[in-house]
Amino acid sequence: MEGTAKGVEELKAQGVVEAAQDPNSSVNAADAEKALKDHAQAGGAAAFEFDPDASPEEKAAQAKNVSAEIRPVVPTHGSMVPGR
Repeated sequence: MEGTAKGVEELKAQGVVEAAQDPNSSVNAADAEKALKDHAQAGGAAAFEFDPDASPEEKAAQAKNVSAEIRPVVPTHGSMVPGR
């Protein structure tokens, strides 16, 4: 059942992206970016949202602060893919 839930969430994220590309839709690029970031984070990826006006140094500092909180993925049963 877990695979089905992941597939549904992926379809929702894709739907938001497609809606953002439609000029007649009220969904905008910021909505699509947030949906993709949330989807990536739900899947265990490190996804960041930066202030577009921040300097590269400020962005690096933000990523470094967050990366300190991320747990490493430990392979099991010889697999490098989590959950397999």
